[in-house]
Formats: sequence, structure tokens, C-alpha cells
Amino acid sequence: MPSKPRRTCADKDDLIWEKLDDRIDEWYKSVRANDIYRAVARFILKYRPGDVEVMHLALKGAYNIAYRLEYKDGSSVIMRIPIKDAVPFQDEKVRYEVATMRYVAANTTIPVPHVYHYGMAAENPLGLGPFIIMDYIDHHQNLSRALMDPTRALGKRPILDPNIDDHRLASIYAQVADILLQLDSLRFPRIGSLLEDPATGHIEVRGRPLLANMIDLVVHTDMPEEGILPAVDTTYDTAGAWFTALADVHLAQLVFQRRDAVEDIDDARDKYVARQLFRRAAAGGGFAADDMPVPGSPATLEASEIPEISLFSEDLRPANILLDKDDRIVGVIDWEFAYAAPLSFSSCPPWWLLIEEPESWPVGGISGWQTVYEPRLQTFLAVLENAEKEKQRVSSTDSPTGTAVSWAASLSQRMRASWSSNTWMRNYAARRSWAFDFLWWKYLDEELFGPNEDQDHKARLATLTEDQRNIVEAFVAQKLEEGKDKEITTWEKEDAVVHLAKYLI
Repeated sequence: MPSKPRRTCADKDDLIWEKLDDRIDEWYKSVRANDIYRAVARFILKYRPGDVEVMHLALKGAYNIAYRLEYKDGSSVIMRIPIKDAVPFQDEKVRYEVATMRYVAANTTIPVPHVYHYGMAAENPLGLGPFIIMDYIDHHQNLSRALMDPTRALGKRPILDPNIDDHRLASIYAQVADILLQLDSLRFPRIGSLLEDPATGHIEVRGRPLLANMIDLVVHTDMPEEGILPAVDTTYDTAGAWFTALADVHLAQLVFQRRDAVEDIDDARDKYVARQLFRRAAAGGGFAADDMPVPGSPATLEASEIPEISLFSEDLRPANILLDKDDRIVGVIDWEFAYAAPLSFSSCPPWWLLIEEPESWPVGGISGWQTVYEPRLQTFLAVLENAEKEKQRVSSTDSPTGTAVSWAASLSQRMRASWSSNTWMRNYAARRSWAFDFLWWKYLDEELFGPNEDQDHKARLATLTEDQRNIVEAFVAQKLEEGKDKEITTWEKEDAVVHLAKYLI
């Protein structure tokens, strides 16, 4: 058993967060002035003319604000812009999201907003940053509100209503299952984000995968935007290469976060050793082991020809799924963190079936979350299997030969395997730097490296390289000293690259 209880989700830097909130609040006030609203309305009307009914107050989300212009015919258009200071590499984010929405709209029946126009920060005459002008999807509520426990106290994070009607839940799950099946059918030759060629409209994988975790890393550690993360035009041809990049990102988070990064000496050692073990597992293929071609493919198809990369949206969660009054899905929004990802990512069961993230579950930690999650997962998988059977039936009917070809294991089979093998935990931990530690020592370390009675760094120190061992104590001392800082340190790119290189050994 572990020598001491561990926190669930790791803390971000409180000082940075406090100052960030102050800057965002000041900026938000400035972009809600009357003259800004009038200028935005005129700008929107250039690309979507019509008789105006009302300009609504701007709404702020986690990464964007949206100005909504409503027309007399009842339709609405929004101009959506990233929040200053909360979102680095804003132009890049907008390009990826527009390309993804247009690709999804052209290749699926998933309801996404129609984009009228978009532009980079330099192309915005209002000086508000890069923007997307797109349809506002009229809706009754989002899926989170439809599924949440109505007795949950105000101010507390929503969780699934434990008394929700099973028939209603299955009906909603069936619609989500159809969305996931369509996304899973979109296969790509490389891992990365979609980009549109402005001249031809052709969309393909040409940008680095963009994760919310990468944005949070830059914002909450004050490290430079360039030089540490994968380069903007970097794509990956294997899951192993992408996991290796993610492992380096986790180490960068620990290296550059100064305050609230570690609790004490043992915690600092645990976190450093865990990240070096993750880097080793990623480099050795341990995290990508389940991305090999699955059994059941036609004998005539070479394994190397089976596409193992599909479109995966990290932000496909209840808050971004819009419903009408009859619980029909009428829109799916917020596609900036969708990219062509290893197939094992889309093979993970949806973490959001309980609405709340596993690392933030209020009772019993991850074990408590799993206990409550399991029956809901079985409901979802049963609905998903029915959706797959219906698609197979339709495909068989439409096929000239009367039979449909199954190239690989079904999505429901892959999700069951991911759940039973804990592969979903590997992928979840790989994508989230601040949730990594609460999964590593209790669930992933022994699975990858064998028995570890205390579930901490002590049994693993000897397995590190000599260079890695030699730097541990200096690293620990540095983190404890940094925790006393009362000022925010801003890194220069060259200094940051040299500093991180000392630990990427």
C-alpha cells in the first residue's frame, strides 16, 4: 500500500492563476463596451447580412468569448474569439477549429456550426484577435444540464443524476454513440491537427496536435510558447512518437511550474521519477502497445495498410453537446482540441458519462468513480453495440453483394478492451499533466514495470539511468526552493530550452 494518501488532481500555481484571473477580468470588461458591440455587429453583418433584432451580451467560456447577433427571422450568428492571456497561439487554434468543423460537416451528419468567415489576429480590424463568424445553434439546453443531478448544491461541479430515467439516458446515449461512430470512421495517415488550404479548400493533417493541456502548460507555468512544446508543423506517423512527445510535455510541466508543484521531498521525488518512467515506457512502446492492428481484418489487407489514426475530440463532453426540448442533439460545438489521434484514444470509453472528471470525483477518489461509472458504461456499450448492428445492417443492405466487410474490431469491442485492460487510464494520464500523478503510482507503474510494494519512487530509483539518478536530489532541492518564490518568473526561450534539456536525459 502507498506510504501516505495522495491528492487526486495536482494543483496549478495559485499565484499565476490569481494574476491571470485579474488580467482576464480587466480584458473582459474592455471588450464589452458599447462601441465594441456596435463594431462587432457591423463586422458580422459584412459576412452574414440581415435585419437585426438584438445584440446579446458577450458570453465568456474557458477559452473563448462569443458575441451573438440575433436577426428578426429568429436566427443568430456569433463571432467567437479566444480570450486574451488565457489562450496562447491563438491563430493556430482558430485555424485548426475551422478546418475540423468544415471537415466534419463535409464527411458526417454531425451537426456543427456553419462558418461564414474567419481570420487571424492581423485580419481583425477591431483588434480583438483571431475570430470565427459562424451560426449560433439554437438549443434548449446542453447535455450537461440535462443529465446533472438537480439536487446538487449551487456552486458545486455537476455530476450525473443518480435517479435519471434509464430510457431517457439510453435515448441520449444512442445519439452520442452515432456521433462517436462517425468520428471513428474518419481515418488519417498521420497524427496531427487538420488545416485547410485557403486556395483550394483541401483539408489534411498538417499541424501539431493541440491539447488543452498544452495551453494550460504555457499559461500556468509562464514558460515560453516556443521551444518547449512540439513545433507548430510537427505531425507524427506512429502512436509511440506521439506518446513520447506527451511524456516530454509532462516533464516540462513539472520543471517549469514553480509554486504548488510539489508538497514535500518525497512528493518531488515521486513526480520526477514517475515522469522519467513514463518517458521510458513511451519510448519503449509501452503506452502504444494497444495501437497494433487488431485481429479480424481481411486476410487480403496488409496490416500496414490498416489506418490506426482517427479523428478524436478531447473536448467532446456534455457541455458541448446541445439539445432541443425533446432531448434531440441539435449541435456539437468547440472543436479546437480535435485532431487525428492514435486509434486507442477513440477506443477509450467516454470519461464524461458521470459528467465529472475522474480525478475530481467527490467520494472515494478514482475507485469511487469507477464503482459508479461501471453500470453507466455498460448501458452506453449496450447502446453502442445496437448502433453498430444497425449500421452493419444498413451497410449490408446497401452493398451490391449483400454483405458488409468488417475491417477491424468494432468500437464497442475496443472500448470494452480499453476498460478491462486499463488502457484508457494510460491515455487519460498521457493527455493531462495535472491528472497524471494520481493515476501513475496506483494503477500504471506496476502494470508497466512490475511489483512496487509502496507504490512510490523508492523501488524505481535504481532503474533510472545514472544521469537521471544523479540529478534527482538537485531537482528536488530546486523545486522546494522555487515553492517559496513570491514573484512570477518569465522565461526567455533560449534559457528555457537549456533548462529543460538538463532533465530530458
